[in-house]
This record gives sequence, C-alpha cells and structure tokens, in this order.
Amino acid sequence: MVEYKDMAIKVVGERVSPTKMKVKARDFEISIDKVGGKFPSPLDYTLAALAGCINIVATLVAKDMGINIEDLNIEVEGVFNPGKLYGQGNQRAGYKEIRVKVKVKTDADEETLKKWLEQVEERCPVSDNLANPTPTKVEFEKC
Repeated sequence: MVEYKDMAIKVVGERVSPTKMKVKARDFEISIDKVGGKFPSPLDYTLAALAGCINIVATLVAKDMGINIEDLNIEVEGVFNPGKLYGQGNQRAGYKEIRVKVKVKTDADEETLKKWLEQVEERCPVSDNLANPTPTKVEFEKC
C-alpha cells in the first residue's frame, strides 16, 4: 500500500484593478473578476473547481470499481445572495446551496452507480472542502 504525504498547493494573486486579479497557479495564469465581470468570478471558479474535481475523482473511482464511463457531463449550480458581500443583511457570505447533476453514459446498473457516486462524493477534495469546515487563516503583511 502506498503511503501518501501532505502536499502544499499554493497560488499567488496580483491585483490588476479593484475587481480583477491575476492569479498564478504553478505555470498557469488565471484571471478573476467580479460577478458579471469580463472574467469568471471567484464564485464561478468555486463551481468550476467542484465540477473538475468530480470529473477526476469519478474517473478514478470508476477505474477502481471496474466501471466503463463512455461520457460524463457535470452541471453545477449555486444559490448565492450578495447582501453580506455588500455589507447588507445577516445571511451567510457564501453559497446557500450547491446542486450538482452528474450525467453519465455507462453500461453500469443504477445500484452500482449509486455506490460509485457515494465514493466520488467521499473522495473529492473540493466537495470535502465545501461540505466541511476547513481552518482558514487570513493575515496581512505590509509591503
């Protein structure tokens, strides 16, 4: 059995404007903007990260279970109220709910697919971070 060790994953952001940020993730550059801006927002990227993670984990779990996936589509929708973001109201700042539809083309039966999806949800790091509290520390440093 392989023993896995903790990994540090780091991104670095540089402000381009009051609403736009350029973020470097390894050798990749990601542009982030406000909701409705010229680029995807942090909220869009959260949903995109969940869809991408589910795809990867779904493939790993299918391989482990001997399931052949011919095609897979993932639709992720979040319900968000911007009130707290703009200093109004007492609702939570993040998504109130996130719904995921996984459409899979396979010859596996429904019972097998239910077990498959349970494993996908259990093993997806992004889903885990969204569903469970993760200690987050935000600090500042003057430049």
